Amino acid sequence: MKKIILLSFLGTATLGFSQNNPIDFEPDGFGADWNWSTFEAPDGFDDPEFSVVPNISVDEVNGSANVARMVIDYPSSEPWGQAGCESEHGTDLGSFVVTEANSTVSMMIYQEGFAAPVALKFATPVGAAFFETIVQNDVADAWVEVEFDMSGWIGSTLPGDPDQIIFFPSYGPRATGHTVYFDNVVFGPQGPAPGEPMTAAPDPTIDEDLVISVYSDFYTANTVDNFNFNAFQGGGVVSEVVIEGNNTGKIEGLTFYGAEWDAVDLTEYQFVHLDYWTSTSTGFNFYLIDQTAGIPGGAPEEPRYAFGPGGDEPVVMNEWVSVTIPLQHFLDFPSTGFDYDVTDIFQWKFDGNGTLFFDNVYFSQEETASTAGFDANGITAFPNPSKNVWNLRSEHAPMTRVTVFNAVGQVVWSAVPHNETVVLDASAMKPGLYIARIETAEGATALKLIKD
Repeated sequence: MKKIILLSFLGTATLGFSQNNPIDFEPDGFGADWNWSTFEAPDGFDDPEFSVVPNISVDEVNGSANVARMVIDYPSSEPWGQAGCESEHGTDLGSFVVTEANSTVSMMIYQEGFAAPVALKFATPVGAAFFETIVQNDVADAWVEVEFDMSGWIGSTLPGDPDQIIFFPSYGPRATGHTVYFDNVVFGPQGPAPGEPMTAAPDPTIDEDLVISVYSDFYTANTVDNFNFNAFQGGGVVSEVVIEGNNTGKIEGLTFYGAEWDAVDLTEYQFVHLDYWTSTSTGFNFYLIDQTAGIPGGAPEEPRYAFGPGGDEPVVMNEWVSVTIPLQHFLDFPSTGFDYDVTDIFQWKFDGNGTLFFDNVYFSQEETASTAGFDANGITAFPNPSKNVWNLRSEHAPMTRVTVFNAVGQVVWSAVPHNETVVLDASAMKPGLYIARIETAEGATALKLIKD
């Protein structure tokens, strides 16, 4: 993914900063005459088209005359959507320092056809940047205001001060292109402290005799021995909190952190599961560490599952997310020169940024249970086999998350649709067997999908 950043407008005299904001795309305002550029279409497609146009829908949310438009005419299988727009370094936005007075950026967006997450990023003159800040949007075909918490820049030690803004208008895999409008980008004071989960992580549904539990109040019999919750850590604060009577891990200011237990042989197991919740992390990795492989911490060869831009799946904010990862994913990681296997796994590790809550870390012989009040037959996929597209349908509840794995456990497609129907584009996938993990409020199930 192109390393760019999209935030250059904050500079009212009342705040004492030099950013030019609000960005309203009006002739007498900021943004309309800036040098915006777009990126980064897949091979065979043109980059998105940027223009300033009349407001598509003047309403009580956005009464502006002019707005910015981005036309994306291609699908994407990438977690970040392969579409972005950035201001020019320098005088467009102006160089500025992020403080509490300007660390919240609000923006109005209008996504045609379907809703998708959006993301925002700053960059310095030398291209230094933090991960994108991602916000979920569930509203299509209407103006909606979103807010980005950019407070991670406060006190930044990156080289240079930000002078560029980068916007990602459709941040996630999608089956088609679409047009996105944005407007009224405003820098303002820091909002309230990030939220914390009000409910505990969902109870697991797999029978305990099919599980080795590492960290979960739900399983009490088949557990690892001599578990050390905080075996090592970098910066930040690692603790346990109680949510609805349930012990839950919490990492504030994540850099890296790990737990340890007596090594276990996972030869007979196929998956590792965890639940996470965050309102601030824009990216993190989860590692399983082999006791005898001897891979140095921080080495590129460390097998990991990546959440965030360019990773194995996007970060989902402000809700508990249940993730089941095939152990084959770690075995297939390019650990060149090291004999990594799953016969003596003895540590997990997280690294990344933000504050992260986690629970229900366990190994299992099955991906999900077929009971626990969830009817797997309520989810259908058709046609199956398919050459180009599968249509997923849920009879019981909206699908909140769909993740598709190939035969070796790699994520090849994911979405957070919050809908009873999903169109899954298979045109870029190779013929073969795939597994779709589908989550709803009632539970999760897995479907076998065949691509002709």
